Amino acid sequence: MAIAGGACSAYQVRVQDRQLQVVRSTTSLRSMCTGVEEAMIRLGRGETVTVAGSEMVELRRQVELAIGKE
Repeated sequence: MAIAGGACSAYQVRVQDRQLQVVRSTTSLRSMCTGVEEAMIRLGRGETVTVAGSEMVELRRQVELAIGKE
């Protein structure tokens, strides 16, 4: 899939051993990517989610904050 018309760099991620793990880098339609708030909920359930590359910094920050609170 070419990066154009709503496509973006994305990452499939999950939380493992109390850390955010990148499972795979990919290209995805932005509309198919999970937002940070929804990703946090789904990661908390042990799911693997696809997040836009532009959201990764915020997602890492949120995961670190959440893990620090446990």
